[in-house]
Amino acid sequence: MPAAEQQLLPLFQAGRHHEVVAQARQLEVQPQTQPLAANVLAASLFQLGEFGQAASLLEALEATLGQDRDYLSLYGATCRRLGLLQRAEQLLARALQLDPGSMAVRNNYANVLIDLGRDQEARRLLEQVLAEEPDYQDARANLNRLQFRQQPASATPAGPASAEAAARPTWSPADPLMLAFAEEEVKLAGGVGSSAGRALASDLPDPQQREMASEQMQLAEKAVEEGNHSFALKLCSQALTGVGANAKLYATAADAYIGLRRFQEAEICLLQAVSIGGAGINQLINLVSLTSLRGDLTLASHYLDQAAGLDPSHPHLANLRTNLAQRRQSLAGSPYAFLPQWPQP
Repeated sequence: MPAAEQQLLPLFQAGRHHEVVAQARQLEVQPQTQPLAANVLAASLFQLGEFGQAASLLEALEATLGQDRDYLSLYGATCRRLGLLQRAEQLLARALQLDPGSMAVRNNYANVLIDLGRDQEARRLLEQVLAEEPDYQDARANLNRLQFRQQPASATPAGPASAEAAARPTWSPADPLMLAFAEEEVKLAGGVGSSAGRALASDLPDPQQREMASEQMQLAEKAVEEGNHSFALKLCSQALTGVGANAKLYATAADAYIGLRRFQEAEICLLQAVSIGGAGINQLINLVSLTSLRGDLTLASHYLDQAAGLDPSHPHLANLRTNLAQRRQSLAGSPYAFLPQWPQP
């Protein structure tokens, strides 16, 4: 039988991340005995937005893979999504030490430096990257947002921002044997503590406040799981000051609003999560349900197509398609309309 990582890798490359998770569970993948397979599993969990689970796996892999540039890059990206910016910076700095010439690592490290407010260091790195590769659009977008932040409010930003910077990060194993994951963790309105979330603020929260906010986010997720939705929203409100515009925070708030049957607020929060961090499979599935509830079946179908594009193996997609077909029958003759005031589902 092929090694576990050889079984998981084709599924990962095909974007079938739920199948990766299911297969890894069946194979009983353990980071201590199957580190390469566990690394693939962690990358799939990252793609599914399960950053906490991914971080737990990656932490256990550090003793084995701690000298691998691409492992460090994935771990750094995961910590960044969890609001652990200091830890993300440490991991990406180590990746840069291992491969100082990597443009992707330099660009990603600069991205975290921007999140931390270390603009001059970030600028130097980005200018180096662009001097070597002027067409590197992600680095250009990062430099643009730095320039925008440092200009007076009346000034015009230098150059257009790259649309690619808003895309969801992808992980592409270049070498099936080494499972080298090339990270492009760059978004115009990036994840934790992005410039979009700091546009009107001159001072960043201190590291201790940021760490506390990360703990509050984890407690909020737990509160949602336990059905304590109002308390989860209070925790999200407290965490917002510490982490800024964070995709995971808005997604957790959306889950809490769904639990309270406040569907319009949930949809708004989900859209913010997608805007900040890119479209994840779980957010898209919830958007299918929420838009279907208010009768916008064209938009629901669009989100379903997007979800299928990310992971066609997700077990909920078939049920969602069936539910949409039933909704179309029940709403036949009543096309969706933009009313002056939306009715509550």
